[in-house]
Amino acid sequence: MTILKTYVYVVLMCLLGIGYASIPLPDKKFKILGVFGHVGKSHFAVFEPLLEELALRGHDVTVLSHFPRTTKLKNYKDLSLRSNESQIAVDVVDLKIVKAHAASVLFELVTLYQWGLAGCEINLKHPNTQKLIKSNEKFDVILTEVFNSDCFLGFVHKFQAPFLSLSSHQILPWVNPRIGNPDNPSYISTTFHGYSSHMTFYERLMNTIFLGLEKIMFYTMFTWSTDVIVREVFGPEVPSVVEIGKNMSALLVNTHYSLHRALPQVPGTIEIGGIHIGTPKPLPADIKKFLDEGTEGVLLFSWGSMVKASTLPQEKLNDIIKVISNIPRRVIWKWEADELPGKPKNLMIKKWLPQADILGHPNVKCYLAHGGLLGLSEGVNAGVPLVLVPMYGDQFHNAAQAKSRGVAEIVEYENLNEKTLREALDKIFNDTRYLKNARLLAKAYKDRPAGPLDTAVWWTEYIARGDGVPFIRSPAVDLPWYQYHLVDVYVFLISAILVSIYVAIRFTKMAVSAAFGNSKAAKSKQSNDSSAANSRKKKN
Repeated sequence: MTILKTYVYVVLMCLLGIGYASIPLPDKKFKILGVFGHVGKSHFAVFEPLLEELALRGHDVTVLSHFPRTTKLKNYKDLSLRSNESQIAVDVVDLKIVKAHAASVLFELVTLYQWGLAGCEINLKHPNTQKLIKSNEKFDVILTEVFNSDCFLGFVHKFQAPFLSLSSHQILPWVNPRIGNPDNPSYISTTFHGYSSHMTFYERLMNTIFLGLEKIMFYTMFTWSTDVIVREVFGPEVPSVVEIGKNMSALLVNTHYSLHRALPQVPGTIEIGGIHIGTPKPLPADIKKFLDEGTEGVLLFSWGSMVKASTLPQEKLNDIIKVISNIPRRVIWKWEADELPGKPKNLMIKKWLPQADILGHPNVKCYLAHGGLLGLSEGVNAGVPLVLVPMYGDQFHNAAQAKSRGVAEIVEYENLNEKTLREALDKIFNDTRYLKNARLLAKAYKDRPAGPLDTAVWWTEYIARGDGVPFIRSPAVDLPWYQYHLVDVYVFLISAILVSIYVAIRFTKMAVSAAFGNSKAAKSKQSNDSSAANSRKKKN
């Protein structure tokens, strides 16, 4: 019977065109709730394969998000958050307002937090959210994104179920303490800076300062505001979202050590980098023909789903077109407008591109990207060298890691012009070391005990079973900050040293004083004895 079930399961997923997990089907079916409030399509693209896979394995999956399925899937129930107040984040970044990164980090953080708080208020008032809050449903496990807002942690308190957090990018600074991961700024760079693991003194200084600032900002201004919103909706008895967050059973992260370097992480931190990369699909006929004929090497140019490339300032656009028209290679570019004035003959433009499938074509030799983790992961997985133009968020960090692995060149957006772009592309196309390094990295990226989807499915079912959860919880989570950082121990040791020094000084002074006093007394006695002797001599 089990063999028959597995056979039917595999055939079903082959027909659906979905990559299936190779782990055995579960004996028990779980009720799973997924709550995802962020409007970024690229974020949900990381979580969607896991949700679909869990439904295909027979689990009852309910998903509250802005991205309801367009086709029905058995065991998968959508609760849509779409409304007139929420805008899906696709082609929303206007390149005319992208500024120098160094001047925008704190502004970017504040904007990110405020975006999260605004989304909280809209999402929690949505009729489908209210319906779920008022329901008497029971769930075995809850999946939720950990990003710029914690308001959906109210569901964890309501349903009293274990929960997994999912991150579509590197772990954010305020998340590590919840799971117990170290975040030593001497070699672990923060998400919003383009530092590698080998930092200069200045970089370590700035990394330390910003790590502290990011945590303070999140745990003060924004956590307090989130608590107010959550208690208005879920009830005044709800604990702080920080306390709820500490009950996180596991953290699934869209990274892999081969790209993002080896880091100290507790067993509950699970790397699932590349989970969104599915089975290769056939390319559209026109794209396939264009790539097949590009035997001299093809450049893929795509800045992801959020950046609207057609908003490029005219000067930068002119420089890019000059470079494209002068390189002896074909270029395919994700361009959102219908036309591109002055389009070179060697350029194909499309409003949408199947990035991963294009990168898998053997003639694609370079990928011009912005460093967003989904596109970067696809490039790494395909073994294609990159030219990266980071603009916001984690892109600077991702680009720095790719460059440190020898698979990418970085061009700062502020300095993007004909000269800098041409030089970067020439390096990638003409220096064979980039291709060699990219292929080595691709091999390491894909060489795992299990695929990322298998891994994510196994851990979700493991947490839902519940028996092993206490064994993977780090004791670091329960320590107050001053104990975790040994502040009390350092204070005691410093105090003990200072007291010891004080006692030693006092003792030395007393000893010196006593010795000096005895010496004076001896000299005085000797002087008196001499005087007495002299007096006796005179009398005689």
